[in-house]
Amino acid sequence: MGELDWKKYEQITKYIYGILGQRYGIKIRGYGKDCKVRGKSGVEHQIDVLTEQSDSRGLHLTAIECKFLNQKVTKETVMKLHSEMQDAEIESGIIVCKSGFTKDTLAYAEHVGIKLVEFREAAVKDMNVEKTMNVGVLAIRTKAIIRRPIITRIDLGSEQIIDEHEIMAMHYSTVLISEGKKVPFKNYMMSFSEELHRQPLLQTTSREYQPVIGKIERGNNNDIIIEKISFAGFLIEIDASVNRSFRLTDQVWMIMKEIFDKKSYLLSENGMIYDVG
Repeated sequence: MGELDWKKYEQITKYIYGILGQRYGIKIRGYGKDCKVRGKSGVEHQIDVLTEQSDSRGLHLTAIECKFLNQKVTKETVMKLHSEMQDAEIESGIIVCKSGFTKDTLAYAEHVGIKLVEFREAAVKDMNVEKTMNVGVLAIRTKAIIRRPIITRIDLGSEQIIDEHEIMAMHYSTVLISEGKKVPFKNYMMSFSEELHRQPLLQTTSREYQPVIGKIERGNNNDIIIEKISFAGFLIEIDASVNRSFRLTDQVWMIMKEIFDKKSYLLSENGMIYDVG
């Protein structure tokens, strides 16, 4: 998530109140340095996050003040917000901070009806907070049957190759024809594999190609003289179906506690919000 600063703190506050407010028809009206309201005094007041809600009684505004401070918020912050609310005719106010509130702040905010919210990063000291949240289970189920040709023997006349690893190594061999032309041996192997795909399952099939005069270069003076090129093999089916499940988890990043309403929320690293009462 990167290092948290006041600007990101303000953006996250706007995000979480936007999500939580959806169930009540609350919308974000504005936020940041350009979010300003003009009061009855004619003075403009900057509001960190401003929300609105409409009902049969009209439009209701809430001013949210964000305090990204390393010390507790004092009652002067409550008094300032309350004064601006009265001037701008804003009905509700919320102060969000990361370091808590002084005793006087708690008392005065409750007296004037301003909500206080502690919103901070989860720490090691939060022993009663589960740091990993179970999101759900992802089940993957696929049905896949693969047909695979198996070459069991390569007969070159002067030599027969039946070892599985030696047969696989022949993919990288080269046929040197007497006229000096070179042909990859895998061309013959691929041609035979295509032939096996046209045959019934597990039926052993043989095929001999036109005699080739030449030799197979394998390096290290280990060439093979070609007298013929013949293959034997069969076709099999492999069940490549997948039936797996994975538990999805999310890491808790921030904790939000509404002081007076006694509600708590967890914000995860992936932006999920969990209501933990």
